[in-house]
This record gives sequence, structure tokens and C-alpha cells, in this order.
Amino acid sequence: MKTTKKTTKHLRLFKKYTKKEHLHEKQMKRLLKNEFKIVYSKHVFSSLMNIWGTHINNKQVISKDIFPKLFQGPDGFLRDFKL
Repeated sequence: MKTTKKTTKHLRLFKKYTKKEHLHEKQMKRLLKNEFKIVYSKHVFSSLMNIWGTHINNKQVISKDIFPKLFQGPDGFLRDFKL
């Protein structure tokens, strides 16, 4: 994957909230609340994790590879937010 300036910003944001290769639901909630000042219901987060997440140790997580795709249109979950 070619690293662009936008991808670097996304990965920097990703690394700010985890030291691992994935974000748990709790970390994703904290990221959205602190960085974008938005709070979603548990049903929206459940949908986010089911659509975009992968299973690691029977828990759904957002992986490092998937995170930048959340910002891409037309189907990305965070497509309306700019970094």
C-alpha cells in the first residue's frame, strides 16, 4: 500500500489510541468522542463493528488496514469527516 499524506494522518490518529494492530470497540468510541466530538448509540457501534470489523479472539476489532478505508467515500463510515 502506497503511503500518502492522508494515509499518514489516519495512521497517526490510529496509533494515538492503540499500540496494537487493531482498535477495540471501547477505543473506537473514545477516538470518535475525543477527535470528532460525536457519540453514537450502542446500535450504531454494533453495526460499525459488524460491517467493518474483523474477529480476533472472539472480539470484533477494527484493524490497522481497514481504518483508513473508513474515511473513503462513498461507503466509508467516517466519509464526511476530514483530517
